[in-house]
Amino acid sequence: MITRRAAGQSPGRGNVPQTPDPAILRQLAGGEIGALGELYDRYREPVRRFVARATSDADDVDDLVHATFLAAAKSAGRYDGRPSCRPWLIGIAAQLLRRRRHSFGRFLAVLSALRGIRATAADPRPALQAHSDVEMALTRISEAKRITLLMAEVEGLSCAEIAAALGVPIGTVWTRLHAARRELRRALVEGEKS
Repeated sequence: MITRRAAGQSPGRGNVPQTPDPAILRQLAGGEIGALGELYDRYREPVRRFVARATSDADDVDDLVHATFLAAAKSAGRYDGRPSCRPWLIGIAAQLLRRRRHSFGRFLAVLSALRGIRATAADPRPALQAHSDVEMALTRISEAKRITLLMAEVEGLSCAEIAAALGVPIGTVWTRLHAARRELRRALVEGEKS
C-alpha cells in the first residue's frame, strides 16, 4: 500500500525532519552532489507527473525529468529561496519542454470543467473521447499558453508561482491563462462541428 509521508518527514527515518528546500539548493550550489539525490527523491514524482501530462511522447518523459534535475543543479545558485522548490522545478521542466517543441496534452482533470462530461466505471467512453478531443484542441493553442494552462490546471500552481517559475510578469500569466481557456473552448466547439 502506498501512503503519503507526513509533512517534514524523510522516508525511512521515522520522524526526522527533512532538510528545507532552500538549504538543499544551497548545498547543491556548493557542489554537494548528495543534495541532488535528496532533491530528486523528494520531487521526482511531481516533476514526472507534469512532464508526462505535458508531452505526447512517452519515450521522452524520463529523459526530460532527468534533464530537469541536471538543469536545477546548474541553476541552484540562482534559487530565490522560496520554501518549496516544486514550482521552480516544474518551471525548469516547462522551459525544457518548450525548447524541445513537444505537443501537450493528457489531462483529464480540466476536462470536466471544460466539457462537463463525466465517465462512469461502467462506461468510460464519453470521457475517453472527450479526453482525445481536449488533446487535439491543445495542439491548436500556442506553446506558452499550453504550458501556463497545464501548470495552473493540472499542477495547481498559483499565478505567482507560475510567474516566478517561468520568469514572466504575473500579468502575463493571467493573460495567457485567460486566452488559453478561451482558445481551448473555441477549439473544442469547432471540433464538435467537424
